[in-house]
Amino acid sequence: MWLRLFPLQAVVLFPGVELPLVVFEERYRQLTRECMDAGEPFGVLLLREGQEAGDSGAVPFDMGTTARITSFRQTPDDQLRLIVTGERRFRVESYDHSHLYLSAEARLLDDSPDETTADSSLVDDVRDMGSRLIQGLAARRGGWMRAARLPDDPTALSFFLADFLSGDKGEQQRLLEAATEERLEQERSLLHDILDYMKRRPPSKSWKPGFGKN
Repeated sequence: MWLRLFPLQAVVLFPGVELPLVVFEERYRQLTRECMDAGEPFGVLLLREGQEAGDSGAVPFDMGTTARITSFRQTPDDQLRLIVTGERRFRVESYDHSHLYLSAEARLLDDSPDETTADSSLVDDVRDMGSRLIQGLAARRGGWMRAARLPDDPTALSFFLADFLSGDKGEQQRLLEAATEERLEQERSLLHDILDYMKRRPPSKSWKPGFGKN
């Protein structure tokens, strides 16, 4: 499929995740108008090199997530404020530089339940540790919750946690590119390390879970 692209410097978008965007460059204003008129999504890619604003030579990663506009507002200073929702992973097959914005021929990847498998004990471990982490963070901030509601589907669970565990964007990109079971394996290891860290450190309201820089 042909896909308009919106490369971002510090965002890895996962399926099922909402993302606010502020659009001010003319090329992305045009992209937004065209997507809204056609009722089509655009593709969000993490930048590998370069800047997201005014850099025509920026180089993105080849795998990203399609994003559908769910909310649109124009501000008095003529910016566009969007809320988009991640839908499908895709891989770029060839880039198209013939438009004001970057576009590509891309192949959608199938993450439907029938196409993904994961060991049930792995899924249970990750869901349990993810729930304990969210409960622990609430407790550290003076709150309390009986149980965290996490997605039942293994792939949706893996995407939710990959987004929740923000931090090093290169690590998040590797999670986006991984298959479901591999993604869950990586998240189990990461959650184990974070929960162990929380046991050994005093509570801090400013601390957030995330990937280390190493």
